[in-house]
Amino acid sequence: MGAMSKKQWLKRGIPIAISVGSISWLLDSIDSATLIAALNWRVVAILIPSVLIYGALSLWIEAASILALVVRRPPGFGIWVSARIKSASYLLGIVNYALGGIALTLLLRKRAGTGIGGSASIVLLIAAVDTIVLLTFAIVSGVDASDDAPALRAGLVALAGLGFFGGMALIRAPGSLGPLERIRKLAVFDAVRTTSLRRIGQLAALRIAFSLLFIALARVVFFGFEIEIGAAQLIFGMMMVAVVSALPIAVAGLGTGQAATLYFFRGAAPPGELLALSLVWSAGMILLRASMGLFFAREYTREVLDESRGAPA
Repeated sequence: MGAMSKKQWLKRGIPIAISVGSISWLLDSIDSATLIAALNWRVVAILIPSVLIYGALSLWIEAASILALVVRRPPGFGIWVSARIKSASYLLGIVNYALGGIALTLLLRKRAGTGIGGSASIVLLIAAVDTIVLLTFAIVSGVDASDDAPALRAGLVALAGLGFFGGMALIRAPGSLGPLERIRKLAVFDAVRTTSLRRIGQLAALRIAFSLLFIALARVVFFGFEIEIGAAQLIFGMMMVAVVSALPIAVAGLGTGQAATLYFFRGAAPPGELLALSLVWSAGMILLRASMGLFFAREYTREVLDESRGAPA
């Protein structure tokens, strides 16, 4: 019991320490006067309506993505319920991207009746498509946005694409795969194995729209801070920041996301302005998603929190 408590303490404490330590280090290393000067009412006036619009549109895309993969829906399971269970998963997703996926899996199992394996397969397929879309945006924009080895980035994207589409082809292939057949039959691959190509194409279109919406919000945020930036650098930088922020080593990407912003947008503005922008961005996203989970889907949020407490560490 003591060993388990220590493990849980480390799992919760290390991300907090990384977030606090990295933000403290960044604040100590930049000109605080520049950071404070960048924060004004103009930023607030532009960001609040933009974040609210982004929240509504992105939630609709998230709900439609889930519905595209839940083929046999129980009565009452439509866009409204789908949106609310996605909202409920945001609260754990704030702490850790993987925890958000677990929360969505648990709620899909109960509300869509897809079973734990089928639910996990839906979450996994959406995440895999997101990864491919993100990498594609990054490589296409990164050719002009960065001097860092475009051939290497292109190779990594090609490798990821080969792994995704090759894996999908194997899982969907007719006939037996011999020793691999038992792996292919795992419930976690149900969505890849059974979803029609039309629905997978629909999912891909929705996830592309989701990424474009994310980039559009980033453009508005940079405009709010009066930072001029080219489209290529904006897209490449935000895709890379999204990847770093999703790593489960810090709370809600705090600290790691700010460090990534300073690195990938270096030269676009003074470090103090970039840090102010990144902190406001993180605060806006956390408040938006926490509000969705607490007020828009309160009973689902309570349900998933109760289930997650009972799960083994």
